[in-house]
Amino acid sequence: MPPAAQPDKAPRRKIGKYAVVGRIGRGGMGMVYRGWDEVLEREVAVKTLTIEGTLDEESRQRFQIEARAAARLQHANIVTVFELGEERGLPFIAMELLPGVDLETLIRSGEPLLLQEKLEIMAQVLRGLHFAHEHGIVHRDIKPSNIRLLEDGTAKIMDFGIAKLGGTGVTKTGMMVGTVHYMSPEQIRARKLDGRSDVFSSGVILYELLSGKRPFSGDTATAILYMIIHDPAPPLDPTIVGGAPDLQRVLDRALAKDPEARYPTAALMAEELSAVVNRLRGPATPPAEVLEAVNVSRRLLKEGRIEDAVRRLSDATLHHPTSIEARRALRTATRELQRKQKPPEPTLDDYPELDATYQAAPTRLSANTVLARSGQVPAGSGTAPAPEVATPAPAPGGSARLLLGAAAAALVVALIAGGLLLARGRGSGSPVTLRVRSDPAGARVFVDGRDTGVVTDGELTLPARGSGTVALVFRKPDYREVSRTLRLPVTGGEVRVALEPAAATAKGSVQDRIATTVAISIPVITDPPGAAVMVDGAAVAGLTPLTVNVDPAREHRIAVRLEGYAGQEVRFERDGAAREVRLALEPAGPPGRVAISAPYPLDVLWRGKVLSHALPSPEVSLPAGRQQLTLVSPTYFLRQTVNVDVKPPAVAAVSAPALGKINIRANPDNCQVFIDGSFVEYPPILDRAIVVGEHKVAFKWPDGSHQEESVEVPRGSPAYVTGRKD
Repeated sequence: MPPAAQPDKAPRRKIGKYAVVGRIGRGGMGMVYRGWDEVLEREVAVKTLTIEGTLDEESRQRFQIEARAAARLQHANIVTVFELGEERGLPFIAMELLPGVDLETLIRSGEPLLLQEKLEIMAQVLRGLHFAHEHGIVHRDIKPSNIRLLEDGTAKIMDFGIAKLGGTGVTKTGMMVGTVHYMSPEQIRARKLDGRSDVFSSGVILYELLSGKRPFSGDTATAILYMIIHDPAPPLDPTIVGGAPDLQRVLDRALAKDPEARYPTAALMAEELSAVVNRLRGPATPPAEVLEAVNVSRRLLKEGRIEDAVRRLSDATLHHPTSIEARRALRTATRELQRKQKPPEPTLDDYPELDATYQAAPTRLSANTVLARSGQVPAGSGTAPAPEVATPAPAPGGSARLLLGAAAAALVVALIAGGLLLARGRGSGSPVTLRVRSDPAGARVFVDGRDTGVVTDGELTLPARGSGTVALVFRKPDYREVSRTLRLPVTGGEVRVALEPAAATAKGSVQDRIATTVAISIPVITDPPGAAVMVDGAAVAGLTPLTVNVDPAREHRIAVRLEGYAGQEVRFERDGAAREVRLALEPAGPPGRVAISAPYPLDVLWRGKVLSHALPSPEVSLPAGRQQLTLVSPTYFLRQTVNVDVKPPAVAAVSAPALGKINIRANPDNCQVFIDGSFVEYPPILDRAIVVGEHKVAFKWPDGSHQEESVEVPRGSPAYVTGRKD
């Protein structure tokens, strides 16, 4: 990668001694800017405290505590802090500017990681946390968005934003601070914390890395808190951990509700993960072909020949799919290519909030911070107000933050701990969380014209509104924009869209019309209760008995699923008289096994759940009966749905498509090549491995010219396709 250029000599706004050259994003307590140290001539990240409201002394002190805590921690896996300063009454921190990507972004992108890579990341994080714990500092807010992965594979812990030297998770003036999904039980109960709280949070991240989902997830913050305190994490599917069955034991210990039952230190958990990594590790020295490809790609990146670097590393990864070095270098080169293709980063002049921040100082508080202070009782009232859990729309990291007044926090914690908050449904005034997906992933989601910062596949939180509509727009470079309109109220679930390359011929208008029209409510009742419900393949938030909203002018499929019982599905007829779905569920027989024969790594999905991730020839467990599986391998352009009859104790067999080869050329060759809607590289593409069958190959030239061809990839001999500019 070319070294960062020194900013031009034009006058620039400054924070302390640092010239501000652009905005990076928003942190937990303020804005983060890209800065230039004019003395040492280096790039830095400058984090400012920009909170809307009243800048109280506690906010200032918390910000300073973060800087002092981090500055004391000089460790390879912790971000380096250069300076704590103050500009026009507002504190700032200057720290090292880290290349790479945060773990949250990597998880949400769906980018495949080898099991060994996932464990190495968490082992590094735990070693960094142990170092902090040895210095008396508990992070308190460990989550994927606070972990940065550098290009060489190093993991760095960021944002000691609520780190304190001992104590509890409630601040002096009664604020409970933390990120809901990753909080430990003792943090929720506002008890004294030590390093074992961070061990619990690390266990949550490890679970999410391995399974692709969080172990504790609910419709509201209170539901999540209840689960963390009372419910065990669901066990991992054995196929997820492959040859490392010890990982379930590691997770069980890390996620123990009682701190005494957890790992006593983060270092001990890191040692156990490292032991698993050593058993999984391949040859100590990567193959010569991989080393050569990595070294050549570094030279190409320095020369600005990013496409050539991606092409070279793609070939190396294709021939050595388990090489961490090749995969890591390919991720770096691909990110560089994406940066090159996206619009230029806005200049400082596009960020008037910097001036506004300091003009308003010191009377601002962060827009992402919700304060519910203790002692705010209406005049004449003898009791405290009802507890209120504030769950603002997620920041780019995607996790709701929880801040409660002390009295409210105490009452909520008491109810949760006592098992009284049993109703996990959403109140009429609560925000709605939807799962947003696109094929391919990576589309940015806009709501009513506003950029939410959410990228597919991810979770989108909509504000509470009783009626009306919400306009969703999905945008991804080089793909057609897709719109969806949701009619409120909705009950959660999932919105899924298919993206077409911008060069592709427009297809019918069905996908671009209103996706959801809510007109009537249908009660869904099961015996026994507690079943999950899907309407037209999309999950509905909550468990039976519940009510679903449907459009009476359309036919609908309403399916129910309950573990241990056979699933059932009914059809809701258009303009039919039925206004209730009542089902008696029959116990299911023992599960069966399905073996998928595949010489290459793939994902196995069932009802939207990932049963196996990035493993060749996996074996999965399924309920008896006719089941539908989806086989996915982005590397080899596979997305196939197969039906299988599961009849225990026999093991059912499924064969994934064989691999063929494709050769792609273009005249002229200065074009992008897309296969099945996904950007591949620039031609010529020689002997690229791809599953046999029909594929769409699209060519896009810089002047907007485009061409699309259908090609059948046979078994045994290569397929050839040539794009020609009109």
